Amino acid sequence: MFGSSANDLSGMDDSDIDWSDWIVYQGGDGAIFLDEDTGYTVYVDKSNQCSVSVSAKFQGEEHYEAYCDSYYDFDNWMQLGDIYPSGSGYYEIEVDAAEFVLVDWTTPTGPTMEALETSFFASIGCCLSLVVLLIAIILAVVLRDESPELINQNQVIAPPTIIRGGKVMQSVSSENNDTRWWEEE
Repeated sequence: MFGSSANDLSGMDDSDIDWSDWIVYQGGDGAIFLDEDTGYTVYVDKSNQCSVSVSAKFQGEEHYEAYCDSYYDFDNWMQLGDIYPSGSGYYEIEVDAAEFVLVDWTTPTGPTMEALETSFFASIGCCLSLVVLLIAIILAVVLRDESPELINQNQVIAPPTIIRGGKVMQSVSSENNDTRWWEEE
């Protein structure tokens, strides 16, 4: 479980993500209002190359930085680079493509209700398993078997009585325990 990602645990994969929630503009060149507290990524159709020219000017200064990386591509859109606004206002954006998309990459989207339910039930399951573990530990300590008492090695055990042919025989030993013989009673 620790090796799994949050998306694996919730049953989501990248194809379940609705990228349209992240798109703040789709269209052609023009003056587009950008917020200074937000970062934007420029995407074009995947039929284009990374060499597509992009410009994002605000008050005469360029705010675009090329960063073409296919790892960040989604659906049929290819990443070209990022726009870092220095202030809120209308930016003159020009992209040498028929259409481009601006994606807000700095504002996290809130979790969906399904994701909240999944994480809630996962948390409940985790807590319940911890409670069961604690109960098992307590029961193991309380109900464990007492260790058997050791037999005292210094006890004197009477030698066995043997009956042969109607006669009672008893084993007798010498003091140093190296010879044994049988005696009749």
